[in-house]
Amino acid sequence: MRSRIKCLCVPLALLAASTAYAQTSAPAAGEIEPAAMAAMDKMSAKLISLPAFALKADVTTEQVLDTGQKLQYGGTVDIRAHRPDAFKISAVSDIQHRDYYFGGGKFTILAPRLNYYASVPASGSIGQALDKLKTSYGIELPLADLFTWGTDQSLRMRIKSGYLVRPEKIDSRTCTHYAFRQEQVDWQIWIDDSDQLPCKLVITDTTDPSMPQYVAVLHWDLQAQPSAADLAFAPPADAHQIMLVDLGKGDTK
Repeated sequence: MRSRIKCLCVPLALLAASTAYAQTSAPAAGEIEPAAMAAMDKMSAKLISLPAFALKADVTTEQVLDTGQKLQYGGTVDIRAHRPDAFKISAVSDIQHRDYYFGGGKFTILAPRLNYYASVPASGSIGQALDKLKTSYGIELPLADLFTWGTDQSLRMRIKSGYLVRPEKIDSRTCTHYAFRQEQVDWQIWIDDSDQLPCKLVITDTTDPSMPQYVAVLHWDLQAQPSAADLAFAPPADAHQIMLVDLGKGDTK
């Protein structure tokens, strides 16, 4: 049985102040504000222009139980990237730790706590590697859209509506808040007004009545300039190699 909040008691003066500057309604279905797409294009151009970078994201993931109750889990995602052909992504939480490596013609996933890893061939650009991982192995990496927006036009085609909400503070940064909708997913993004980099992401799964969310607050380090060699995978001592199943072939690679 789903629990419901019976009452939310907020002083009227505070409620009025908090809603005075809020977006009061979303645009009509199918309407995409040009300013929202222009902001995404500027962000994309900035991301593409970075030859190398590092960022750390503080993330919150929601899990929906069979009862409909939602549980939240915190964690971090650390990304170090060298365009166009190498990255390391480390996703850590209390319940799971996975490291993902791409470079030198292969992709590797490592489970440090279990001391298992698997590697598969993966060549071309970061975007091409991410596409192969998704289609062939069913692997979707955290925050992967940071690598593909602007280079994958299908992402634009999926957007059904989008609009500017308002400027807001994320930590000490002034970021402009935008909201978008597409099939099965609503998502929000906050873009730093000073450097056009994303400050925060909220992704909502609209296929589930409980609408679980994934939230990431991003902290960029543009001084970091990792090389492809810095990001190369080296198996830990006593690590055990396992195989990944190619979903298209039904066998191991």
